Amino acid sequence: MRVEILSTGDEVLLGDIVDTNSAWLCRQLTELGLRADAVSAVGDDIDPICRIVEAISHRADLCIVTGGLGPTADDVTAQGCAKAAGTDLELHEQALASMADFFRKKGWQLTPENEKQAMLPKGSAMLENLHGTAPGFSLKVKNCRFFCLPGVPSEMKEMFNRQVLPKIREKIGDRQALCIRRLTVFGLPESEVGRRLSSFSQVYPGIRLGFRAVFPLIEVKLVKAVEIAENSATGFQGPRDMDGQMAAAVTWVAKRLDHRVVSFEGLTLEQEVGRLLRAAGQTLSVAESCTGGLISHMITDVPGASDYFLFTGVTYANSAKMGVLGVAEETLVAHGAVHEETAKQMAAGARRAGSSDWAVATTGIAGPSGGTPDKPVGTVCVGVAGPDGVTARRFVLDAGDREKNKHLFAAAALEMLRRKLAGTAESADG
Repeated sequence: MRVEILSTGDEVLLGDIVDTNSAWLCRQLTELGLRADAVSAVGDDIDPICRIVEAISHRADLCIVTGGLGPTADDVTAQGCAKAAGTDLELHEQALASMADFFRKKGWQLTPENEKQAMLPKGSAMLENLHGTAPGFSLKVKNCRFFCLPGVPSEMKEMFNRQVLPKIREKIGDRQALCIRRLTVFGLPESEVGRRLSSFSQVYPGIRLGFRAVFPLIEVKLVKAVEIAENSATGFQGPRDMDGQMAAAVTWVAKRLDHRVVSFEGLTLEQEVGRLLRAAGQTLSVAESCTGGLISHMITDVPGASDYFLFTGVTYANSAKMGVLGVAEETLVAHGAVHEETAKQMAAGARRAGSSDWAVATTGIAGPSGGTPDKPVGTVCVGVAGPDGVTARRFVLDAGDREKNKHLFAAAALEMLRRKLAGTAESADG
């Protein structure tokens, strides 16, 4: 089955928003064993929408369209699709009734502008929107079935899962799905990861290997087509066990990447640290200088971080390091703010201040200025305090950009903490 995705909206073409809808839809199709042949974007104009819908109708069996179903004049997806199908719009009574019910429950007034959203191409089937005002619709143009969904992500996802996904499953029937494993890697450039795994296709020719850089991490993805296991209740469950082949491939990859694998489930550093802390029933505090609160932001972006995250202090000035964390003035005079001993005392002070099991601290030079021959830009000292004492390491991680350096520093700190939590021995090269 040839599948395409079409996103409509000037805001996508102008770069005002990132088209996350298409990325999400690609992932859902992948889990079904399908792969989008193309992802396109078009502006809010009837004729361009008509032309691209016509083009897709000649080459695809299925197309999922998002956006352009709202009440304003620039929402013209329905008009463009109708023109491509050689038909007109008509008031869809079921769509109007669904909208009226939604507005009534919200206590809103249904206006003539909103009624425009119930004008659908003749011959189309309405897709009910339970979380918004814009009904979707399904329309066949030539041999291609188009599913037109709202652009609001929450509405689009609900409509896809409830009304489009079952129809796709029914159409593809009993077929293969894709089994996917994602490994997160930190500490190696993408080129080096590729070099270490260069013989993978010879060892496992039936599994596709892919890479994705999400600075400062690398995602290694293993993909293999597998049979679908049928569920007596739903008729669909997911991929069958692969008789250990995927597990063997993952082990092969991990061995060649050594301790650089952060997660075997595709988790970020902050997610994996959180998972380890929660599993151990332990807590964390953070002290930051050069990272300016970035580590704390990353940790608290993970849902449920309140289970283990207790305290943070952005002690940028030396006076704050001394007053809040108890760093000795003698240490700062003898070694300066950027030193392993300072990082150790910062971590110990944060652990004490938060009454936590663990603490991590950063102090360094993010640049672009401030470096010296002994402590160049990119120097960061990371301290980790835990039940077994306090340790610190110095790294030089210069990506040539202040913001990137801060992200590298934060990642290095979380990785050092992760290895402590996981009980992984540290190598000389980090």
